[in-house]
Amino acid sequence: MDDADLLRSLDVDPAQLDPAPPPAERRAAGAERLKGSHPCARCGKPARATGVVDTPGHGRRWLDRCMPCLIVTTPRGGPRAPLTAMLAMLREAAQEAGVDLSIVTDEPYPAAMDRYHLTLTADGRPVMHGWWADLATAERKYTRWIGERGSREGARITLTDEADGGQLLKAWPDESH
Repeated sequence: MDDADLLRSLDVDPAQLDPAPPPAERRAAGAERLKGSHPCARCGKPARATGVVDTPGHGRRWLDRCMPCLIVTTPRGGPRAPLTAMLAMLREAAQEAGVDLSIVTDEPYPAAMDRYHLTLTADGRPVMHGWWADLATAERKYTRWIGERGSREGARITLTDEADGGQLLKAWPDESH
C-alpha cells in the first residue's frame, strides 16, 4: 500500500495535512510535534503517533494518528512463509524453550488444535484474532480483551468454538439487551 492508498483508506485529503520537513529534520520535528495537541487524522482524538506521507501534488505531509487508529491502519506485509507453516515453527520453538505460547494475529488461522477463536473488530473490520485450545484460557483472554480494548469506539469482541462450526459462545457488547 502506497501513501496515497493509505490516505484513501483513512478518508483523508492530503491537502488538509500539515506540511512536513525534509527527511533530515523529520525525527526531531516529529518528537516536537507529539508534544503538541495535534488531532488524529482519522478520528480527531489526540494523536500519539506521527509519520510522514508523500503524495503527488502535495509533497511531504504529517500524518498524525491516535494509537487505536495507527494499529488499525498500519499497512502490513504478508508473511514470507504460509501462515500455518510460520505458526507451526513458532509453536515448536516455544515448546523447545519451555515457553507457554498463545497465538494472536491479524489473520484467521484455522489450527485444528486451537479450537476457541477470539476476534476483535472495530467498526466492523477485524483488528485482531487469537486462538486457544483450552476454553478456560480463551474465556480469560476474552475478559482481558474487553478490559484492554473494549473502550475503543466501535469495538466488538467475540468468542467462538471453531470445532463446533464457529458457534458463538460470547459476544461483547451483548447486543441482546
